[in-house]
Amino acid sequence: MQIKAMLLLTFCVLGNRDSAAASPWDIERLFQVPQWEKTDVAAKDGMTGLLFDAIPVRGKRVQAFAYYGAPEGPTPEGGWPAVVCVHGGGGTAFDTWVQKWNDHGYAAISMDLEGHYPKGTPTRMENPGLKRLGIFQNYQDPIEEQWYYHAVAQVILAHSLIRSFPEVNSEKIGITGISWGGTLTSTVMGVDPRFKFAIPVYGCGYLPDSDGNQGLAITPGAYSDFVNQYYDGSAYFENVTIPSLWVNGTNDTHFPMPATQQSAQAVQGPATLRFELRMKHGHGPGWNPKEIYAFADSIVKDGLPLAKLSRPEIVGDQVTVSFSCASKVTQSELLYTRDDGAWPERKWETLPVEHSGSTMDATVPQGASIVFFNLTDERGLMVSSEFVPVP
Repeated sequence: MQIKAMLLLTFCVLGNRDSAAASPWDIERLFQVPQWEKTDVAAKDGMTGLLFDAIPVRGKRVQAFAYYGAPEGPTPEGGWPAVVCVHGGGGTAFDTWVQKWNDHGYAAISMDLEGHYPKGTPTRMENPGLKRLGIFQNYQDPIEEQWYYHAVAQVILAHSLIRSFPEVNSEKIGITGISWGGTLTSTVMGVDPRFKFAIPVYGCGYLPDSDGNQGLAITPGAYSDFVNQYYDGSAYFENVTIPSLWVNGTNDTHFPMPATQQSAQAVQGPATLRFELRMKHGHGPGWNPKEIYAFADSIVKDGLPLAKLSRPEIVGDQVTVSFSCASKVTQSELLYTRDDGAWPERKWETLPVEHSGSTMDATVPQGASIVFFNLTDERGLMVSSEFVPVP
């Protein structure tokens, strides 16, 4: 990165101030409630369309469009819990996503991060921001002129905005993001300590060293060094003490399993994994899992927690995991692959296993190279253990 751009960075200490990493964002400024106004552009029934001021680009005003909604009925004492929803590549502000959270008893905001109104709207934004350029491709530009820098800022500003609404409980707000939004969530969760839970879907940290599309695009050297220092969630995971749920599939082409698991291991708060067999990649598949809403309920609404699984242990040809579950276990299985090589291309197979008391155990299939367990309870909620290599 150019020396001039480096000198422009304003560093702030975040989260756990004893050990927190430094970041290039002006957090004091982003924690202020942004100027905002309602808009009828892209109007949707039951939603409030709004424009809020983001940080300027090259001295020009920038506004971000968002949908906001709260559940129907009287506001509970203390206000509604709430969620900030961060879209992925090709996405925008989604009223459908806001409505899903409303239906689960949460206020929610979903903002566009690339300077346009939702698709199908003929009107162009008067004050658009930056659009994403590949995978951090313009990392050599001044950081204040890079999309990811502004996207992180807009997510934090959206949080500052929603927590200012009188019907929202500012002490019960979480964040979730899908794909690129999951990557942003992985960064923001360590930069904005006001959140109470985080749910990254697909996207995660440790991208430069991964073998998915993201990692393969980030070449070693100055490129990966910049991403690791300023953008990748791993730069800020030491700040994260809130509970997190990491949702991914076994064969995601953008975000391989090791990066997800390493991220879950690196945060300082309790982390839960959910690895779905060949989970499809997209906004719909990313916001549909019931575990997402149950996890949020368990943190801010006194809901039953998801099951917890220990790290599997392999002794001889037997693999064992212990677990705790607040409701009856209805299904348990071992997932395994015999393949090596690129993670997105590995073939995974499943094997039903017995559970007894608080343990599950299975015989390691012949030739298996990696194994992990999935457990499903009577609510239909599934969680995963960490995956482990077979000696």
